Amino acid sequence: MPFLSQILGRPVLDPDGMRVGTLRDLLVLTEVPYPPICAVVVRSARRLYAIPWADVRTVTPRGTVLRGPFDLGAYQEPGTDLIWLAQDVLDKQIVDTHGVRLVRVNDLVVTPLDDDLRLAGVDSSTAGLLRRLGLEWLARLFGRSRPHIIDWEEVDIGPAVDEVRLKVPFDRVHRMRSADIAAVISQMSAGEGADVLEALQDRTAARALAELSEDHQAAVLSAMEPEEAADVLEEMPPDDAADVLGDVEKERAEELMSLMEPQAAQEVRSLLAYPEDTAGGLMNSRVIVVQETDTADEVIAKLRRNAPPEDEIYYLYVVDDAGRLSGVLSLRDLVVGQPNERMAAIMRSDIKYVRLDDSQEEVAAMLIRYDFLAIPVVDEENRIKGVVTVNDVVELVAPRSWRNLPRRMIG
Repeated sequence: MPFLSQILGRPVLDPDGMRVGTLRDLLVLTEVPYPPICAVVVRSARRLYAIPWADVRTVTPRGTVLRGPFDLGAYQEPGTDLIWLAQDVLDKQIVDTHGVRLVRVNDLVVTPLDDDLRLAGVDSSTAGLLRRLGLEWLARLFGRSRPHIIDWEEVDIGPAVDEVRLKVPFDRVHRMRSADIAAVISQMSAGEGADVLEALQDRTAARALAELSEDHQAAVLSAMEPEEAADVLEEMPPDDAADVLGDVEKERAEELMSLMEPQAAQEVRSLLAYPEDTAGGLMNSRVIVVQETDTADEVIAKLRRNAPPEDEIYYLYVVDDAGRLSGVLSLRDLVVGQPNERMAAIMRSDIKYVRLDDSQEEVAAMLIRYDFLAIPVVDEENRIKGVVTVNDVVELVAPRSWRNLPRRMIG
C-alpha cells in the first residue's frame, strides 16, 4: 500500500527498461468509490505527457513501468478534466465526514486492486507531511511515525475549502446532519463556509446555517452571493431568518430581503419590527391555523396537502370567524377525533398564550411552567400572530448542542 509521496518523482521506464522521464502526478475521476487512476503524468524534456492507465504496467516506489509498444510522442499534454492528486489535493483541507472535521491532506494512500491502482485514503498525520519532505526518520525519532489514515469513502472535497476550485462531487456532506455540517463550517473561514453552503441544496444549507453561532452566521451570510443567500433565507423559518438578518449590516439585510420572494420578505420584515427580546421578536409567524367549523377529516387533508415541516407542527390553533384565537389541539386530539367532528368540539378552550410585547423571560416561564412545546402569540384583539417554540427558549438558556431535544407533548 504505497503513499503518493513514495512514487512521485521516481523514474518512468519504457518496456525495455529505458528511462523516459519522471512521474509527476496521478490523474483520477472521483465519481466512483475508491477512484481508479485514469492516467499518469510523466515529465520528460521539460514537457508533461498524460499516459492512460491502459498503457501502464506497474507503479511502485521503485518506479513506473510502461507497456509496449511505446512512443512518448504519441501522447498529449494533460487536460483539465481530471483531478491531479498531487497538484489539486495534497495540502488541501477536506471534510472527514465520519469524524465531522476538516483535515489537511498531508499524503494520499493508493493501493492496487485487480488491474487498477486506486485512491484508498488520506494521511492527515504529521508523519505524512514529514514523509513527503524526506524526513520520515524525524517522525520515527520522536515516536510519531504512525500514519493517521482516513478511508477515502469517509472524506469529501468541498467546492472551495481552498482557493483551488476542485472539479469533484460534493455529495456526501449534504447527507450529514445539519449540526454536523455546521460543525465543519465553523472550522472554516467565512468565505469557505459560504462556498460550502452555496453548493448544498437550499433547505440543507438553511438548516446548517441555523446551527451556526450568531457571529459565524452573519459572517457566512455576508460572504455568500446575494441571490444564493436570499434563496437560503427563504428556506428558513421566518424567525430564524430574521435573527440572522438582524446580525448583518442593515444595507446587506435590505439587499437580501429585496431578493427574497415578496411574501417571505414581508414575513421577515414584520418580525424585525419587534424588539429582539420580546415574544414578537422570538416568534415564528408560520403557524398552523384552522377554523372552528373545520372537520377532523378536512384538517388532516389540509396537513397532507401542505406537509408543514416537523418543527412547525407542535399544535394546531383554532380561530373563530373573526380570526380570534379560540382554542388549541394536539395532533393526538386530531387523530383520535371522529372524521366529521368539528374543531370546536375537539379543541381545548382553556388556552394559554402570550402577547407580542411580553418579554422573553415571561415567554420562557410560560413554556416551562406548563411544559409546552410551543405557545401562541396574540395581538391586542386576540388574533394569533405567531408561535414561540421550546427551541427558541432553549437557545436563550442552554448550549446550542441542546437544541431540538425532544420534550413531552401534552394531550
